[in-house]
Amino acid sequence: MELRAMEVERLPLATLTLEPVQLQARLGLRFTELPGNLGDELFALGQLADGTVLGFSRLIGYQRPGTDLYQYADRPPRDVLTELLFETDLTHDEVSWRVPADDSDDDRIWARSHPEAYAYILLHREPSDQSPMRLRDLDITRDDQDVWSVRYPNIVVHIRPRTGPRLLGGVGVYSHPDDPPSGIIDPGGWMYLATEWEAAAGQLLQGFGPRAIDVREYWSVYDLLLQLLHLPEEALRFLPPDLDELPVRAFWTALGQWMLRRNPHAFNRAELTAKAAEYETTLAEFKRIYGPPPPRPQ
Repeated sequence: MELRAMEVERLPLATLTLEPVQLQARLGLRFTELPGNLGDELFALGQLADGTVLGFSRLIGYQRPGTDLYQYADRPPRDVLTELLFETDLTHDEVSWRVPADDSDDDRIWARSHPEAYAYILLHREPSDQSPMRLRDLDITRDDQDVWSVRYPNIVVHIRPRTGPRLLGGVGVYSHPDDPPSGIIDPGGWMYLATEWEAAAGQLLQGFGPRAIDVREYWSVYDLLLQLLHLPEEALRFLPPDLDELPVRAFWTALGQWMLRRNPHAFNRAELTAKAAEYETTLAEFKRIYGPPPPRPQ
């Protein structure tokens, strides 16, 4: 057998803000000084729970701070970085750069629908901005390429013309059943919205009590229940058919990982399916008690 020398192209998948001495203290890595193509570097190896081998490299004398992260596998970079953050005490704030997502053709944010753009903006507006966001608060335009842009006030989300099956519009219709999972909201983000809207609807209903409600009160709850209806389905889109529990790699946002750590048992097939059935029952019960939807107020 003839042993052949090989050179593996090393391209970083992310840059961490931390220096090797900090990573060594926090993650238990052992850095060694090695010669590299660009000069001597401090280098350490690590391994994820699934066996993926990672490399941590810092070029000695380089002015830019931080440590580059590499993988010795053929996996989507976002998945690897997501699992590293979840399995350690590292945070998203400690990542100064990451390779763009595999399906990214530019740096714009692309939603599948107007309701998804609305949901994304709700998740990413300033924490201090908790006022109700109305349709008239959004700047919605369409260019000559039939691309929609939704702005609020400095967040811009774009929507491409649909090439697949037509999407039936309406509150809470985030995608078509044949669409891929969201590329901008992870399962934790969808279910965070679910907890917020469920609590808001419950608070309104508790205030109404058994009395009759007017048209505006009706729609204030009905729209929340419509927005809730398909959120578990959006989370379930990330579930591979051969698994019953959503993998960590699906939770690529800081909010998503916070939701997973907060309630790790909520993100499996049985729980999400039960949640979807609960929201359907709640909507049906609301209509049974308060009647069918009246004409929407102007």
